Amino acid sequence: MLIYEIMDQSQEKFKDYTAVKWLKKKEIFERSYHDFFQIIKKIRNGLHSQGFSNKHIALLGNNSIEWIESFLAIITGDNAAVSLDAGMPIEDLIPLINRSDAEGLFLSPKMVKYIDSILSNCPKISKIWILTEEDVDIDNKTEKVGKLNDLIKDNVYLTDSKPPKANDTALIIFTSGTTGKSKCVILTQNNLASNVEALKYKDNPGHIVLSVLPVHHAFCLVMDWLKGLSLGGCLCINDSMMHMIRNMGIFKPNTMLMVPLMIETILKRLEAVDSDTPKPEIAKKVLGGNLKYIFTGGAHLDPYYVNKMAEYGLVVLEGYG
Repeated sequence: MLIYEIMDQSQEKFKDYTAVKWLKKKEIFERSYHDFFQIIKKIRNGLHSQGFSNKHIALLGNNSIEWIESFLAIITGDNAAVSLDAGMPIEDLIPLINRSDAEGLFLSPKMVKYIDSILSNCPKISKIWILTEEDVDIDNKTEKVGKLNDLIKDNVYLTDSKPPKANDTALIIFTSGTTGKSKCVILTQNNLASNVEALKYKDNPGHIVLSVLPVHHAFCLVMDWLKGLSLGGCLCINDSMMHMIRNMGIFKPNTMLMVPLMIETILKRLEAVDSDTPKPEIAKKVLGGNLKYIFTGGAHLDPYYVNKMAEYGLVVLEGYG
């Protein structure tokens, strides 16, 4: 079973459940599985209608509903996604865009100032779409620049793009580059789907996942989003690392993905609370009330923290990649 098949099943099985929640300032927005996947299909068809078939399409932006919808539109069709780190300087990103052979680019509204530089230095990029469903002013009026809504509305083709095959490239990511320049890693449709299926973790449809790690990482994409959606989870987008504890109180997650440093920070927060209160009650008060599972990866976690978090009623499960 491939990713597009897993997502099709989720769309049908969980259509009445909430797929995604996110914050705009202090207001919570949400989208059902049905509406979420309808928009994904429209973006996928919009790419098809604009000539993007068997192409590499890059994504450059922070965690957002628009980023996720665009990513899923790419990998459930016959294109390949290139996930880039929005925190990198533009002079470091341009070589990665070129090395990935990207011909299209989804770009955060906060990064429109880089459009001229990208178009001047990335000759293969024929189209840039701004990652917003709202009206945004674009100084650059070239036909090469559009908006996500253009794709959603541009459905010339009534038929969908061809479904991908098992060995088709689904995702291209770049390693952090511990020696020399970043390495380009190619992941197939089967690579992603086998990761989703290999994780023997289950939860009830509607369980809450607060997604806090950068969405361009494979760990976050596979564990939070692809696995979470396959189980009918409600994925809540954390708008800022600075607001993580606050947002845990708002969304009240059952499950979270963290790196070791985050677990260490949370333990310090828990241990700072009055010790006369039972530890599980402290965790409920500080972490939203429902958190049970924490998946961790990216670096080794000292077993000390696993044991200490267990005292607060929290199950920490370590993975590796």
